Amino acid sequence: MKEEIKEILLKKYTKKELARLRYLYVCLFHEISKFFLLYVIFFLLHMGHEYLAAVAALLSIRNFTGGIHLHTYWGCLLFTFFFLFGAIVVSRTIAFAPPVQNLVLLAGGLILFFTEPVTSDNRPELTKRQSRIYGSIGSAVTFVYFLLFLSEETFTFRNLFFWVIVFQILQLIAAKIHKKGDHHEKNSTKSTRVTL
Repeated sequence: MKEEIKEILLKKYTKKELARLRYLYVCLFHEISKFFLLYVIFFLLHMGHEYLAAVAALLSIRNFTGGIHLHTYWGCLLFTFFFLFGAIVVSRTIAFAPPVQNLVLLAGGLILFFTEPVTSDNRPELTKRQSRIYGSIGSAVTFVYFLLFLSEETFTFRNLFFWVIVFQILQLIAAKIHKKGDHHEKNSTKSTRVTL
């Protein structure tokens, strides 16, 4: 039965197209399963609503800026858990005055504008034009948060949004430094990247 399905698919699609479809389905399955698994964990930790808000804020920026990418499902799951858990815990314990948050967001938007997105090694490198477009959109989204923070001093999840954005910018800088070091290592010693 499996061979028959494969033959039917090969009549309609090339092997390259099938590989791309498989990659797409695997990515979707991984992302959706991680989302629900993490939701259950955060729900059990009485952080379900904060988790959803943090994911919404993170995705609004990370989709355009990239960041640290791990090569395994479990590595990515753990990194995402600690990233979001850290942002939630810090948002519950540390709150800067609104003017300080506004200033940090403005600076963050400028950092994102001048920092190229960091893509996964599984994806093709962005062209300079694509990099500039994505970086500009990430910066613009951060500027929208800045305007929201400027106009509304108190709203639900304000502090959480702030810390998610700060964590995202910090991990983007870390990813950029790591990628530069990795690129330097590959060029100078021909070493291979270690899968986390």
